Amino acid sequence: MKLYRIGQISKLYDISVDTLRHYEKIGILQPEVIKDNGYRYYSNRQVWQLNVIRDLRFLGIGLNDIADYLIERSIDKSIAFIDLQLETISKKEQELERVRSEILARKTTLKAATSHSNDMHITEQYITERKAWLRTKKVHSFWDIDRVHREIESEVNCKQNSTVNLGLYGARICHKDFLAGNYSTYNDCFILNEQGDHTLPAGEYACLSFWGHNDMGKIHYHYDRIKQYLRTHNLTMTGPAIEIYLIDIHETDNPEEFLTELQVPFAR
Repeated sequence: MKLYRIGQISKLYDISVDTLRHYEKIGILQPEVIKDNGYRYYSNRQVWQLNVIRDLRFLGIGLNDIADYLIERSIDKSIAFIDLQLETISKKEQELERVRSEILARKTTLKAATSHSNDMHITEQYITERKAWLRTKKVHSFWDIDRVHREIESEVNCKQNSTVNLGLYGARICHKDFLAGNYSTYNDCFILNEQGDHTLPAGEYACLSFWGHNDMGKIHYHYDRIKQYLRTHNLTMTGPAIEIYLIDIHETDNPEEFLTELQVPFAR
């Protein structure tokens, strides 16, 4: 029977020697021969087993389940293991469909965002409540906001075993800072998502969208416009001012293509 050295197997399957030694240690891939000098040799029997291990790992099946299958196999055991593979595939299909739906939703949002005009008129809109993953942390720059968003994504994706963008990104300026003109002081950051742990309240909002978010002076100018709009129409601000980044650095490198929506809640 032809024998292969561990280095040959490593190159053939693009798998590290350390991983092969780990498989040996946990008992799922024992070398055919171990020489006195410690050299390990594998036969076609182990090549077959490694094919099985690789295919099952691709499905995300754990090493303990693989080890249980490879040790003392039988027809009944193989049938039960096939059922496990089919169940795993079904779960992956469901996860991929969820990912597909989220990606399509993001594409729809982006295409809708590009249709925004550049008239920058202030409008009054009733917005229903929205769920979001939200973290309270004072920050003072776009890069700080982005860092908090990355922290939220990392935490949530770890829990959900996912790497998909959760939704639209945003940040809020508290009532007090907004009225004082401290538009660069953000009280919390959020990612809109129906599974979120926080609710942005429903209500009437003064809304304004504008292109180009890299100029803080421009943002301050638009917030001042909204503040003047509230005064002119005898409207009272009732909660934090919201910034939602419809298009930002994650979609384009051109700052002029950034699209931001400002939303300030009010009561008559």
